[in-house]
Amino acid sequence: MNTYAVVYGLKNTTDKPLLAAFTTHNHPDHYLSGKTFLQHFPEAKHYATPETVQGIQNEALNKTEFWSAAYGPDIIAPVPAIPTAYNFSFFTLPGDEKCPIEILENVGGDTIDLSTFWIPSTKTRIAGDVVYGHQMHAWLADLLTPALTESWLTTLDFIGGLKPNLVIPGHALSADTFSAVTDVDHTRDYVSFFQKNVEAKGTDFYTPQEISNTIEDAFPGLTNLTSSTTSATLLNITSENFGRGGQRQVHYFDLTNMYNDTDILDGWRLQWCCHTLLDDLIPLGLYHADEWMDSVI
Repeated sequence: MNTYAVVYGLKNTTDKPLLAAFTTHNHPDHYLSGKTFLQHFPEAKHYATPETVQGIQNEALNKTEFWSAAYGPDIIAPVPAIPTAYNFSFFTLPGDEKCPIEILENVGGDTIDLSTFWIPSTKTRIAGDVVYGHQMHAWLADLLTPALTESWLTTLDFIGGLKPNLVIPGHALSADTFSAVTDVDHTRDYVSFFQKNVEAKGTDFYTPQEISNTIEDAFPGLTNLTSSTTSATLLNITSENFGRGGQRQVHYFDLTNMYNDTDILDGWRLQWCCHTLLDDLIPLGLYHADEWMDSVI
């Protein structure tokens, strides 16, 4: 869907003003059209997490130049819109202050530091590129370490465990197919298949064509469901990025050496251990008997 279709759809769906637009991560398809979009909503704010803002600033000019050459300056704005850092983990809307929308920040997905949104009142997860529609291939070119792949799977398990009523994926062919589990299950199956059948073999084990054939055999028909070439492009990028002699994606931050520890990537998962804060504080006489239950980690 192009930017103008989004603008038209939004303006014809609601008469409420657009207060803000959030960019969920630093992939160029999530910010290069921002300037064109925001021109139609001049009062709207443009936000992203500080980590995403930093990632966009680090690569925006290079990505703009690359994709402008591919699609033309009429499609890619020559100067991208850089979002403002949003420093809160939730927000409220006028008249709905008792129903805050929560931001799940810096989780693993098709890249690092993704944001997803949780609407508790309707149990809706706006998943960004943590979840792909079940009729599409996924972007895997940022999975340069096993830890990054495992982190994505951990996030998917977390989302599924919340038992949402609806999950809105970052990429899909149609909103008519949204559900609570279908796209989450598809994305988990897709990433797990890559993990076991491509990543485990090592980069350059297969040729790009062999990777493409392997994934297409497991997930047939995802390249020709519509006239859109997006799904086929995603499969081709994966095949080239991990195939022997393939064309590698250029990354403007070090995914290989800095993102290889699942304990760091999934640091939000506090693990049980035999040592607790209680062990430290009881000898110091800092606890009353009726307080200890509130502070055990």
